[in-house]
Amino acid sequence: MPIYSEELLNEIISQNDIIDYVSQYVRLKKNGRDYTGLCPFHNEKSPSFHVNQEKQLFHCFGCGAGGNIVQFVMKSEGLDFVEAIKLMADRAGIPLPEENDAAGDVLYRKKQRIYLMNKTAARFYYETLTKSHDGKPGLEYFAERRISGRTITKYGLGYAPDSFDYLKSHMNENGFKDDELIEAGLCVTKNNKVYDKFRGRVIFPIIDLRGNVIAFGGRIIKNTDTTSDGYKPPKYLNSSDTPVFNKGNNLFSLNFAKKTAEKQCILCEGYMDVISVCQAGVTNITATLGTALTESQARLLMKYTGEILLCYDSDEAGQRATKRAISIINGVGGRCRVMKLKGAKDPDEYIKANGVELFRRVMQDALPSTQFLLSVIKSRYDLDNPDGRIKFVQESASVLAKLQNAIEIDEYVNRISDETEIAKDAIYAELKKLKASVKIKTGPLRTIKTEQSAKRAGDDSKIISAQRRLLSLIIESKKNYRAVKDEFSPEDFSTDALQKLASAVYSAYENGEHIDPALIISHFSGSDADVVSKIFCNLETYNDENNTVAQLLQSIKSDRLNEKILNEKDAVKLRELLIQRQKLEGKK
Repeated sequence: MPIYSEELLNEIISQNDIIDYVSQYVRLKKNGRDYTGLCPFHNEKSPSFHVNQEKQLFHCFGCGAGGNIVQFVMKSEGLDFVEAIKLMADRAGIPLPEENDAAGDVLYRKKQRIYLMNKTAARFYYETLTKSHDGKPGLEYFAERRISGRTITKYGLGYAPDSFDYLKSHMNENGFKDDELIEAGLCVTKNNKVYDKFRGRVIFPIIDLRGNVIAFGGRIIKNTDTTSDGYKPPKYLNSSDTPVFNKGNNLFSLNFAKKTAEKQCILCEGYMDVISVCQAGVTNITATLGTALTESQARLLMKYTGEILLCYDSDEAGQRATKRAISIINGVGGRCRVMKLKGAKDPDEYIKANGVELFRRVMQDALPSTQFLLSVIKSRYDLDNPDGRIKFVQESASVLAKLQNAIEIDEYVNRISDETEIAKDAIYAELKKLKASVKIKTGPLRTIKTEQSAKRAGDDSKIISAQRRLLSLIIESKKNYRAVKDEFSPEDFSTDALQKLASAVYSAYENGEHIDPALIISHFSGSDADVVSKIFCNLETYNDENNTVAQLLQSIKSDRLNEKILNEKDAVKLRELLIQRQKLEGKK
């Protein structure tokens, strides 16, 4: 059986949205932070099947089935792990290494090396900006743009001096070779010479959802004349694609935006737009990476939000980009609205001139995408002119023909009829003609495989149940982890599955790593995966988490002591245990 690296498994899982896949089998309905529906693995009349989009996990509180998207595929399609991985990889367009092929391992090591190079470069750029005299031009630029020191630190902003080998020399000194720097996109070659890609620019590290620096964006801070050969440096320069980075598959600041509890996420065009708005207190904002929005980016964003608010530049190019983004988002089943910034060319300029409260009001007043598209069409025609009204209706009908919601269509037909005084029947006739020519994509029908023999999970013992609840609280908060770690280690948990999960969670906290439920659960199978998914998808809420953690810890310790006391035959050891219990009860 081929062995896939954790990096590859992580990529496959992250490129397949569990909501998108499960929806082929289950009619899901948004319910709080989860989606719920009737479980496909056992017969039920009331929904007990939950899917969490943020964690990319499913769990049925009826039959106990749970896991990530790969485990759902295994259960629903009757596939083994390798077959499920191949299906998911093919679905995401990710090539898999052949069995006994060392290429996959080589690629994994190469990616790890690039992550290390990017991390080293990011730290160097940041320290140049904040601690070196060479960073003065960058600090002056950010001061002029009213970016605080705290924000500089949060985003790890940096500066690359106008030198051909400023970064290269530092990286060489740290053991990185020129050919590695070129492959990582940190250096380029010209006339057989290797020199820094970013020069005379403020630097914006691009960080993935797991905290890895995967690329950089750089903005020039002084006007540069065209050279004798006709070359003029671009205002913004981005890393080229590398083994760890693809412009069309990532978004700037999504690592921060996904942590917010907002049901919406703003999508804009520029790094400075994101940074300024986030600094003002609106953190649910992200941006594309110097290219137009792609389907992959739209799907990625939809994993973390129910609605995308488009906030592109107000110029003609921005309007074109907005229309294209609407088409992309609608095409992958997303929902979006459009923010209109009056009197400003972009979000950065607007929030500095008007403040965060007015910006939030613009968010609330954002136009539904269809209304925005119709308003753009309307602005091109004179509705006092019969010919203008006819062309407006014809072009508007082409927009409505792409809608699937009959109520939405009827609402806009009524509006257009009122505005043009053209009968609704005539507009519907035009719409019917256009709809006949629109090919509506539908997916293949699938047969849902059910497990009629699925067993309802038995009642947990008191101690195991308490340990699961405690571990769930540890996962939810690093503060809870700090309160527990010195008194209860992974080895103290009672089952192999709980010990293994606790070990992964404790290790992530100690190493400053992101806890990725979908990746962690991929290391479990069968009933263990069901147990882990239940912990990650815990629905319990507590009025006082601190007190709950303390009580659970006390209860677990007490139960374990009582169990040891009942089984202890040695009188001396029994006395020691009784003294421990007395001390523990004294803490209550």
